[in-house]
Amino acid sequence: MYKSILLCTDGSPAADVAADHAIALAGKFHAHLIALYVTDIRVLEGPLLSDLSGAIGAQPYSTLLPQIEQLQRDKAGTILGAVARRCADKGVEAEIVHETGSFVQTMRGYESRADLVVLGQHGEHAKWLEGMLGSSVERMVRASVKPCLVTTDRFRPTNHILIAHDGSAESTKALRAGIDLAANLNIEVTITTVGPNDNTDAATKILKDAQQLALARKLTVHTQLRHGDAEIEILMVSEESGADLIVMGAYGHTRIRQLILGSTTSHVLRESRVPVLLVRG
Repeated sequence: MYKSILLCTDGSPAADVAADHAIALAGKFHAHLIALYVTDIRVLEGPLLSDLSGAIGAQPYSTLLPQIEQLQRDKAGTILGAVARRCADKGVEAEIVHETGSFVQTMRGYESRADLVVLGQHGEHAKWLEGMLGSSVERMVRASVKPCLVTTDRFRPTNHILIAHDGSAESTKALRAGIDLAANLNIEVTITTVGPNDNTDAATKILKDAQQLALARKLTVHTQLRHGDAEIEILMVSEESGADLIVMGAYGHTRIRQLILGSTTSHVLRESRVPVLLVRG
């Protein structure tokens, strides 16, 4: 199912959990794993370092820059070396990459070689985010054209998948991806549809059609028809069903809603206690 997996890491605890998931999937599917660490180019830009050297009375920028670059190389080497050792222990083929540049642009360059992107819900600055989704994480997820697995702060094996499905093109693709993953892992699924109170028949048909797709793959499948706010109901079903993974379409709302209110996808990513696999439409 997955032949190549891109792991985006920054050495944070959440990134370590993301590595656990990426390595587990790579082992299961005999996939090639690309572990990518990106040094933010802004760390090495002249104005920032010039201000720093002036503020602390340090050496001038031209002298300070090589020291900062070496520190970044050492940091990347330590983080990626740890990932390489874990891959070797699990018998996973790994490619270790350190780049300097923009997080998003660099990720976009490497994801063209991958079937799945894996990254942690929060990055190395999580302690200052007060529960918010990491800004770099959300930017990368929004920019990505590949399925993205956003992991939480604790690893547990995937034994039950929750698929959120509303009949849209985005969620239909997610439905098929979730069913395919469950079939490959030989695990059960729950499919939930959150519909309006005044159109139960349409929601029921959407859910029944989705159930038939899962049954055709000989899966054990449960269904949940819910009413209310989609983001709240999806998380509630996840808790009630004991799901280890949520699969859903990525950013199905309008651009205006995403910018002003935040989409269902963003809310689930931010609040979920289990990993979320986002599938592009």
